[in-house]
Parts: sequence; C-alpha cells; structure tokens
Amino acid sequence: MSKPASATPPKNRRTPKPAIRDLALQIAQRLDEKQAKDIVVLDVSGPLVIADYFIVATVQSTRQGQALAKELDLEHKAQFGRRKRNSGGMETEESNWVLLDFDEVVVHLFLPEARAYYALESLWADVPRLPFTPSARPEVARVEVRQPTLDGFGAFQPGDDQPRQ
Repeated sequence: MSKPASATPPKNRRTPKPAIRDLALQIAQRLDEKQAKDIVVLDVSGPLVIADYFIVATVQSTRQGQALAKELDLEHKAQFGRRKRNSGGMETEESNWVLLDFDEVVVHLFLPEARAYYALESLWADVPRLPFTPSARPEVARVEVRQPTLDGFGAFQPGDDQPRQ
C-alpha cells in the first residue's frame, strides 16, 4: 500500500550542543559591542547538517566588516587554538558581504544594501531564532563648543551633553 500524498516524513531535528549555542550568543554579543546592527541568530540545525547557527548582522562599511572579521578570527583562535575554517568577501573595496565559518557557527556580515538584496532571514524564515537582545546604547548628541585658546577661538573641545543657552 502506498503512502498518502499528504504524509511527510518527520524532520530529523538535531539539538545543538549548549556550548555551541553559547558560542553563537558570544559571537553575537561581540558583534553588538563592536557596533554591528540588526543582529539575528538563526538555528539552522534542523535543515542543515553543516552548521547549527547562522549569525546575520549589518555593518556600516567594508572597513568595519574587515575589522570585525579579523577580530572574531583572532578571538576564535585564542579560545579554541585554531583559526576559522573558511572565509570570503570584503577583501576589496567593492565587497559587501563577509562570511566567517567557525564550523558549527557561520557568521554573515553584510553592508545594508547587500543584506536587503540577499535577505537570508527571509530565506530561513521557518527556522527558530535564538533570543538575542542587543545592549542598550543611549543615543546622546554631543555638542562641540569652541573654547578660547591663546591663539583665539578655534580649538574644538568636547562640550556638555546639553546645549548651552
């Protein structure tokens, strides 16, 4: 007897190790500390066998993406004694995406327009997301005030956070 057309085989869902989950959240936290934006941690352990988590974040410039990639690579080497397995992107000024492969955790750093174009969150819309809350950074407008110097007015000095009246 054949199976009904509506019967689907159960998905072989693996549960990632807690240490890998912690690593993914640690990387997300580090990205947040270094001013990456819109950080999302996707649990791709169900549909993929090559990775447990994708971390997707937006960087504001190629230089910021390159610096974050280098820093994450060095931290991973210091922590685990080995460098990342593979990387790509942002080696040139025209690059808009960097990929860091830390075996079970894959990090995607995008410039804003590339993130919108590739839309990885939409591609993986059906996978669970790890809860990650970025640290709260108050947006404070800094006011620069010209202070008198021996040569006259001209040196910029940090001013109060409140405008003068």
